[in-house]
Amino acid sequence: MNTRLSGRALVALAAFGLVFGGAQAEDGHATPDEVVAKVREAAAYLAETGNAGLPMFAEAVSPFVWKDTYVFVLDCADDITAAHPVNSNIGRPVSTLKDVDGKPFGRLMCEAAAYPNGGWVEYMWPRAIEDTSDDALEATGQPSRKITFVLSVPGQPYQVGAGDYDETLTVEELEKLIAD
Repeated sequence: MNTRLSGRALVALAAFGLVFGGAQAEDGHATPDEVVAKVREAAAYLAETGNAGLPMFAEAVSPFVWKDTYVFVLDCADDITAAHPVNSNIGRPVSTLKDVDGKPFGRLMCEAAAYPNGGWVEYMWPRAIEDTSDDALEATGQPSRKITFVLSVPGQPYQVGAGDYDETLTVEELEKLIAD
């Protein structure tokens, strides 16, 4: 039995969740379990669609933007942010991404994505909010501890990630969520 979903099926399932889970998706924060599930879904989608799937990750209104977070796409080999719902980040060199304390989280994300099950990176980052006037996301406020799960896309040059703001969970606790 073939359990692999087509890209169209993944998009349809995600759209179903947005339509019927919209009220729930607007409340609260994304959980680490949701982040892992959405990143894995994004990796499967990009594994099937390749470059043609990148625009899905460059929109503020997408199945890959939910609650208070979003999936972004890196190309660590070419050192660029390949797709991001905050469009000003697209094309930005991954190697230059540092948090307010100077932690090179872009490089650390590429390293974490290279593990077979992906990995988590923690850093300090301003929260993203939606500007409903033009469906854009923008960073505002004071930096908070962000934990981001990143995973390489099978058969593609990309790494996908999404994060959550959390002050309590350790990276060791988060790693248990992705252990097989």
